[in-house]
Amino acid sequence: MNVDTFLLYVGAVIVLCLTPGPNSLLAVTNGAKYGARRALFSTFGCATGLFLLIAVCLTGLGVLIAASETAFVVLKVVGCIYLVWLGVTLIRDKSPLIDTPAAQPNDTGPSHSSLYFQGLLVVLGNPKVLLFFSAFLPQFYSVEHSYWSQLAILAGTFVFVEVCLEVCLATFAARIGAVLRSRRASRYFSNATGGLFVGAGLLLLASDRPK
Repeated sequence: MNVDTFLLYVGAVIVLCLTPGPNSLLAVTNGAKYGARRALFSTFGCATGLFLLIAVCLTGLGVLIAASETAFVVLKVVGCIYLVWLGVTLIRDKSPLIDTPAAQPNDTGPSHSSLYFQGLLVVLGNPKVLLFFSAFLPQFYSVEHSYWSQLAILAGTFVFVEVCLEVCLATFAARIGAVLRSRRASRYFSNATGGLFVGAGLLLLASDRPK
């Protein structure tokens, strides 16, 4: 990949990562509720999911999976169920937001592994991401060059930009969470973010596979 193509790819990735979605919503939610440092675990889960999907798509398997109507339906149903479950869990959550932006991990909150798998499942449960990568990545991938070197560049760049963005969102949300410490504000926040997750799940269920 030459420099011009790489810069074009970086620009496209930045625009894509800035587009609001379940990943950024999860970063904001966990940042406000558990602190920026703890939200890193869900961010790393999202990063892992993105890396895995890019790795699959660069092998060509992504195209085969994306071409299957059955696979698309199964993935979107599973993804919808998880997003709705996550949203309902947040709506029912009565715990307050963090006390300080740099709050230490809360022993009563989700474990680090739970937060990690939150991020992982939010990415892997969305078949639209697989469809997008299957169409987007071939524009920058060449069969004449090493798979592993291109995976490192393409996946590494995408994951790096996504992680940077989610860290910024989680840090900002943690600062907001430190200000909105009242029980009423916490309930409003949980209801709002939970409702957005439920809405994202229902939109995913209603989506159709591009022909």
